[in-house]
Amino acid sequence: MNKRRFCDRSRGAATAQLLLLLLLFMLPPPPSALASEESANASTEAAGQRARFMQDFCGTSPEAIAQYKEKLAKVLTEASDFDTRWQSGWRLGERDALQLRALQLNSPAEFATRVKNNCERVRWQAANSLRPRAPR
Repeated sequence: MNKRRFCDRSRGAATAQLLLLLLLFMLPPPPSALASEESANASTEAAGQRARFMQDFCGTSPEAIAQYKEKLAKVLTEASDFDTRWQSGWRLGERDALQLRALQLNSPAEFATRVKNNCERVRWQAANSLRPRAPR
């Protein structure tokens, strides 16, 4: 009788552990993982937008942009679909370029000032985005 009670307890404990494991697998990923992915996605889009600006207004070559994109993909490994996010940012940069070209026609002096300041800022941001992230 004691043996049977021991077996029932063991079986009950094993069932409880199995249920706990199943529940853990069904839980959504921790918020930090989701936040990290969202952050990487946003950074990828912003980088695509910056790259478009650098190519259109700062004299950065398409080859340099391709190298930047390749290096950035190695840093932003948590981005869910790097190329799609990059293209989305690139298209946003295209829209921004149209607005800046209109400014160039209407106010060349203001255009020159904005481009000069923005090129410096965007170059710094691009270099900063290639720095390895601290592990979380």
